[in-house]
Amino acid sequence: MHQGESQRRHAASQDLMTTYPVCRLQLCLQHHHPVCCRTNSLSCTCSSPPASGLQTDRKQHVRCLGTTSLTTGVEALMAPFMKQIKCPLLSANIRATGALASTFGISFLPYKILTVGGEKVGVVGYTSKETPHLSQPGPDVLFEDEVSALQRQVDKLLALGVQKVVALGHSGFTVDQQVAREVRGVDVVIGGHSNTFLYSGPAPSSEVPAGPYPFMVQSADGRQVPVVQAYAYGKYLGYLKVTFDKEGNVLKSTGNPILLDSSVPQDPIVLADVEEWKKKLANYSAQVLGSTLVFLNGSDKECRFRECNLGNLICDAMVDNSLRGSNMTQWNHVSASIFNGGGVRTSIDERSRNGSITAEDLISVLPFGGTFDLVQLKGSTLLRAFEHSVKRYGENTGEFLQVSGFRVEFDLSRPADHRVKSLAVLCTRCRVPLYQPVRGEEVYMVVLPSYMVTGGDGFSMIAEEMLKHDSGSLDLSVVSDYITRKQKVYPAVEGRVKIYNSASGPPAPLVALVLVVLLWTVCWTM
Repeated sequence: MHQGESQRRHAASQDLMTTYPVCRLQLCLQHHHPVCCRTNSLSCTCSSPPASGLQTDRKQHVRCLGTTSLTTGVEALMAPFMKQIKCPLLSANIRATGALASTFGISFLPYKILTVGGEKVGVVGYTSKETPHLSQPGPDVLFEDEVSALQRQVDKLLALGVQKVVALGHSGFTVDQQVAREVRGVDVVIGGHSNTFLYSGPAPSSEVPAGPYPFMVQSADGRQVPVVQAYAYGKYLGYLKVTFDKEGNVLKSTGNPILLDSSVPQDPIVLADVEEWKKKLANYSAQVLGSTLVFLNGSDKECRFRECNLGNLICDAMVDNSLRGSNMTQWNHVSASIFNGGGVRTSIDERSRNGSITAEDLISVLPFGGTFDLVQLKGSTLLRAFEHSVKRYGENTGEFLQVSGFRVEFDLSRPADHRVKSLAVLCTRCRVPLYQPVRGEEVYMVVLPSYMVTGGDGFSMIAEEMLKHDSGSLDLSVVSDYITRKQKVYPAVEGRVKIYNSASGPPAPLVALVLVVLLWTVCWTM
């Protein structure tokens, strides 16, 4: 690594450790002489709201929220988060109504104009319009179509004489390309949400590029617009150099994500904060709950597309926690659970630490702090929920259901809302449990996460049609207690969920490339 590259990586790492940046954007503003350019750097970052006490807001100018930042509603976000940050939050397509309307505009702006080397650069933000299905922003927050909302704000920037416009968003690579293609006046698109890995040349690590970096999109008015993402987890720092002419047209864009390996120094201030928190949490996080004899697969490409064994373990723990004993009419009051596959966040490797499962491992799998609740649902509602779980199959969304006590078969060759071939549930009013068809008017007790109870991941039918709801224990406590009691776990893939592509054909081929969805905030720093 030559000296210039080393210095650039060191500078990049300062932003990385602050708020997990996605892209350092270097703007070359060419004027009359083609070889003479004035270069200035901006850093686009991607993060969730910072933990209390962490110094994660240094040098930031703007932020754009991701979907997981809103899992407990906008009000919960604004109270602690807005007190910590010193920069505006950007999103052109979020509107507030009701009680939030008067204060929302103070905290959230559609765009920000930055002065870079004497030049005006407009940064306009956007957040996935699917957020109400993926998170819980609350009833008073509306998410508009990204393209139309962005166009209104970009038109304002152009009217103000801003000739260089960067769209900074959290809607996924497909929408990023749509923004580049359809929003007039956008020069660069920097995205997140789908955590797409783009790279030009031989990849530096195990990730397989989904396309070149930058990914060039021809806009409707004939311009070439660079679109970039840089994967996830702070593993890479995107580096994009864009050259403009004096009219603000993009002449050239080059770069690549930088692998942030051990050669990149860590930010000493944030590292000190992290070490302090590690000391406070050491006893808890290192606690061994039990062990696994098998790989606990919690990857997106498994749990969002098919039955996964870590999903089975979680669902079995949910039912086990609800065992109350038999009476004269039933062996237990509940026999089944469902869990949205997007709630399984990572895997646990049986080859690490001799298969030990620690509290830290489990927190990584279930980081959101919800509860496992007991609800009464009609069979017709259950059927709608299972239809919803495969309505957008193949799009890497989180609603695909992991189950315990259910047996379901899907036929993906059928149209959406008609894909459930069969759905059976383990009987409770029986001395020998067996699977019986779910009947539309019959009432069933089911354990499910509180996130789904409130309609998360688009399960609005549960929130609207449940007959009874009892809040339960924390998800971490339920699964950790289950593992502690078992001591050794070895969940299998058992055929609880079967997927076909025809009425009698073989299982449908699964999507080969699945993008990890990490609901991080996209931010800008300088």
